[in-house]
Amino acid sequence: MTRLALALVRVAAALLPPSQRDRYLEQWRSDVAGAREVGLHPLGVAFGAVRIARREGGPVLPPVGPLALALRLRESTNVGAVLAVVLLANLGGVILLVI
Repeated sequence: MTRLALALVRVAAALLPPSQRDRYLEQWRSDVAGAREVGLHPLGVAFGAVRIARREGGPVLPPVGPLALALRLRESTNVGAVLAVVLLANLGGVILLVI
C-alpha cells in the first residue's frame, strides 16, 4: 500500500507548477512514510495530496464579468440593471468565499 501511496504522491506533485514540485514532493513523501506512526492510512494521506494539488495547480481566474458589466452600467439610469449587477457580484463573492 505504501508503494501505491508514494506513486499517488508523485502524480500529485506532477500536477503542481514546476516551482513548487520538489518542495511538496519531499513533504508528501515524508507524510506518507510517517502516516502509520500517527494512526493514519498512507493512501488517505496520498489522496489528500492529490486533492491539494488539484486545487493548487490550476490557474486562479478573477471574476471580472460582473465588474466589467458594472463599469458599462456605471452611467446607466436603469436602477434594476445596476441592482442585478450588484446582486451577481455579491453572489460571486460569497461563492468564492465558500470554495
